[in-house]
Amino acid sequence: MFVNYDTEKPPGREHPWTVAVANPEEKYVDFKAHLDQIPLALPDFQPWSHYQAIQTFYELLAWLNGADSIFESNDCGLRPPRRDHAAPEVVRNAFEADPIVMHARLTVIFRDLAWNAAVPTVNGLIKSIHDGLRDNVPNIPAVVKIGEWIHFFTAINKEGRAVTLRCWAWGEDEAMAMAQLNTTFSALHGCLRWISDAKKNRG
Repeated sequence: MFVNYDTEKPPGREHPWTVAVANPEEKYVDFKAHLDQIPLALPDFQPWSHYQAIQTFYELLAWLNGADSIFESNDCGLRPPRRDHAAPEVVRNAFEADPIVMHARLTVIFRDLAWNAAVPTVNGLIKSIHDGLRDNVPNIPAVVKIGEWIHFFTAINKEGRAVTLRCWAWGEDEAMAMAQLNTTFSALHGCLRWISDAKKNRG
C-alpha cells in the first residue's frame, strides 16, 4: 500500500450538514444514534454489498460510530468499478493490462468536537494514520491519501478540521480490485482502532 498526504482540500462546510448540494436525496445520518441505518443510508455501496469489502466497510463504520470509538464519521462514498487508463506507474507495472480500480472515501472527526478545533490534535491524528498505514500494511496495489477538510462545528460554534481518507485499490478484474479494497478497509479499521485505544488509555 502506498500512503501519502492529500493536498486537495474540499470547500468548507458545516457539521452536521443537512443534504448534499450535488444530490439533495443524500442526507446526513447520525450513525452514532442509528447504527442500524448503515447498510440502508449508503446508496453508493449498496450495489456492491455482495462483496466482502463492503461488509468490512460497514463493520468499520459500525465501530467508528459505536461506543468503543473516540471518533465518528460524517461522510463516505464509493465510485463504481472502472478500467483505469491512468493508473500510477508503480501500480500499472503490476498488471499486464490497464487494471480495474475502486475508489472510496471516508471522513473522520473526533466525537469530542472541541478536539477537531485543536490544531495539534488534528495534525497528530493525520500523522498517526499516515505512519500507522505506512509501517504496518502489506505491499498491495492500493493508495490511501490522508488530508483535511475545513468544517464549522455548529454545536460548539467553532471552526475546525475533519480528516479525509481517499482510497484507491486496483485489480485485474472487479473481484480482485474489491479484494484489495477489502484489505485497505481492514487496514484503516485496525489503524483507527489502535489510535482510538491509545488515546483512551492515555486519558
